[in-house]
Amino acid sequence: MEFVLDSAERRKRAFKVIRERMFRDIVKGRIPTFHVLRINRDGVVSNHYMTPISLEPVNERGDKMIWVQDFEFFLKLFLRLKKVTRVEYDSRRPAVIFTYEE
Repeated sequence: MEFVLDSAERRKRAFKVIRERMFRDIVKGRIPTFHVLRINRDGVVSNHYMTPISLEPVNERGDKMIWVQDFEFFLKLFLRLKKVTRVEYDSRRPAVIFTYEE
């Protein structure tokens, strides 16, 4: 599902829909990646990837922990950037794909 982010209402709608789909995948053990497609003024395209998880162990066995609030925070942060013009959720990967135009 893709959203064109040309109004505050569409940004809010994108947040609600993508957050729900993202959380469904997290519950299933599928960790979404945040994929930023950056388009420069001269047309050069670059890709940037991140997954907002802590790599620090949370117990003596070395287990890692995922905080859904971190995913929600970064989703909200990216959707507030004026230069982010589109967002899409690809449930096959899973990934949140942001188009950032400079």
